[in-house]
Amino acid sequence: MASATATSSSSSSSHDQDQHASGESYIECFRYSRRATLRSVVGRPDGGAGLAGERAVVGGWVRSSDVVRARRAAGSSAASASASPEAETAATGLTCTEVFMSRVPLIRCIARLVAGGVSAAASGGSARRPRAGIALVRINDGSCVADLQIVVDSSLCPLDQLTATGACVLVEGKIEQVEGAASASPQHAMQMKVDKILHIGAVDSDKKYPLSNAHPSPDIVRANPHLAARTAAVASTARVRSELVHAVHAFFQSNGFFHVNTPIITTTSAGNRGKMFRLIRIFSKSDGDSRITPEVVRAAIKSKTKQVEALKRSESNREAHEAAEQDLQRATALSGQLEQDDFFHCPAYLTPCHTLHLETYACALSSVYTFSPAFQAESLDSDTDRSMAERWTVDVELAFAELEDAISCAEDCLKSLCSTVSKDCSDELKFLSSSQAGGETNSVIESAVSSAWQKIKYSEAVSTLLQVTDKTFESKIEWGLALSQEHLSYLADDLYKKPVIIYDYPKQLKPFYSRLKEDLRTTSAFDLVLPKVGIVACGAQKEERMDNLTSRIEESGLQIEQLEWYLDTRRHGTVKHSGFSIDLERLVLFVTGLKDVRDTIPFHRTKGHAKC
Repeated sequence: MASATATSSSSSSSHDQDQHASGESYIECFRYSRRATLRSVVGRPDGGAGLAGERAVVGGWVRSSDVVRARRAAGSSAASASASPEAETAATGLTCTEVFMSRVPLIRCIARLVAGGVSAAASGGSARRPRAGIALVRINDGSCVADLQIVVDSSLCPLDQLTATGACVLVEGKIEQVEGAASASPQHAMQMKVDKILHIGAVDSDKKYPLSNAHPSPDIVRANPHLAARTAAVASTARVRSELVHAVHAFFQSNGFFHVNTPIITTTSAGNRGKMFRLIRIFSKSDGDSRITPEVVRAAIKSKTKQVEALKRSESNREAHEAAEQDLQRATALSGQLEQDDFFHCPAYLTPCHTLHLETYACALSSVYTFSPAFQAESLDSDTDRSMAERWTVDVELAFAELEDAISCAEDCLKSLCSTVSKDCSDELKFLSSSQAGGETNSVIESAVSSAWQKIKYSEAVSTLLQVTDKTFESKIEWGLALSQEHLSYLADDLYKKPVIIYDYPKQLKPFYSRLKEDLRTTSAFDLVLPKVGIVACGAQKEERMDNLTSRIEESGLQIEQLEWYLDTRRHGTVKHSGFSIDLERLVLFVTGLKDVRDTIPFHRTKGHAKC
């Protein structure tokens, strides 16, 4: 098989960048398969023009397609897309009109509407004779925004299999320039003339492909997360997210931090246990695969309670009533057993935050961070576009550091992440910006990176909001109350028009570990608010004084016995330390301009939804 020139690079991404910058005219194969990524072909700055005449193997999933039927004998090969319309007409038996239809998408669309052109989808189970002609298929392998058009003659394979939206293909051929179409669509000036079909992953004709529509609605995309990444918007968001994750590690590793894995399962609560997911072991019957779950037991208790009440009202014998009472008691006892987690011999939860465990390593390694999932059972119906049950956070802890140090680190980190993704994902951000109503993602990021961020105390923020006369807030504004989303939006979007850092919060609004200030009313804690999104990062200087810490724990209603391990870090070699947490999904919202946080993560987990 004539494949593209292979290299010994360990990563196609970095070498792609070098190749793009130098404008070299060879196609680099992905190291771990004998194919070229579309990023190395149409993802180049020249759109692949410098690769004209080169052969390659490419693969991808069909985004859209058209078939232009030939009128002459099936023996003719597909015409060269780079030939003149007259020459192509002579070679394929197509009319000049059909040739132009094959080259200019707009003409194809109009022709299909007027004349009822050939459908791009496979005709599931049809017994029609295979169609003769050429297929113009746009494929994408997820490596870049741009699609590649491949031109396939019907003599190579049944076109119905190849042209179905969602089908996967692996083909070999020559890169050619599409003369006449470059001026109409510069980004689609190159195509591949296919001469070998290496693989076709057909779409099941018995089941409709859920994303067959060229522009599926957000609800349809969210309902099919296992296929969602095949859409341009979700794929672009995934690449942006990937770049952000890489940039997180690059920033902290280059600044002397150590990465630490903190536990997903915890027995410690830093706040309200009612907002935590509790782990309960599922008990199995020894004689089968049926499961006894809390839900099953609760249903049994409800049923048996009704039975006992019915027996009380009836004239049934005493033995039947006592038997029913005993069954109810056994079910109630089993329910209590399930409530006591026998696996850990104590209640265990999915961790809602990582700061407590991370502090223990900061008190030994000085500067640490973790990148982990966090879980929160609270999910307000009115705020589904901002909250999720499962999210990813970057948590950071610095020993020998005070509040100002944590704020400075958080600001530097976020600016670095935004700058990196703006540079390395410019195509994705441009595409996502164009798909958002009034989206100006790049300008918003550039402004955030280049400007000095506003810093105000919580008291100043409340005072400023109380003086607003040109806007009415639905949420109450009062010292000691949390600032709502509309308050934060006014400060960041309307008043300062840039990121805002709010610090020195009332102690009742922040966790027990936030360091109490001299006024005994406020703590050294901060929130970092980004325009259009809200709070993306929050942090605090941690309370290192034992008396103050134990008092705050008692005030918060937490059990000191369960935090003895945490208090040991204050008993044995205490140190001033500070930290913060970045919400990755909200950061993705900011850099992409997306409106709904559910679209920032591959598989969203929200109230009432945990598909896949």
